[in-house]
Amino acid sequence: MANTEIRNTLKRIREAQNAVTSALDKSGLTQPQRDLLDELSDFFRDIDTTLVMTELNKSLDKLQDKNKKLKALNKRTQNKMEGLEKVAKAVDSAAKVVDALLKAVDILVKAGIA
Repeated sequence: MANTEIRNTLKRIREAQNAVTSALDKSGLTQPQRDLLDELSDFFRDIDTTLVMTELNKSLDKLQDKNKKLKALNKRTQNKMEGLEKVAKAVDSAAKVVDALLKAVDILVKAGIA
């Protein structure tokens, strides 16, 4: 599924979720109405999470490859570009943040949360 399709789907899901939430705030609902709205709310939340996690999991492999390339580029920068230490430090910092993100998501996936 294309990134645009997922974003558009998430937008509609979140609009529907907001409508359900607004309806739940109204007084005078019968218990069956409230139960149905609660069920819809849970369902939309599950769809949202599934779409986000599916897209994230697809992106992880790409992100890992890009981070390897970033580290290689940074190593070349550090070795060959005297006077660009500031750039090398910034790139190294970015690579470390991406590494941390990948590790965090990997832990969540292994724990069955993602």
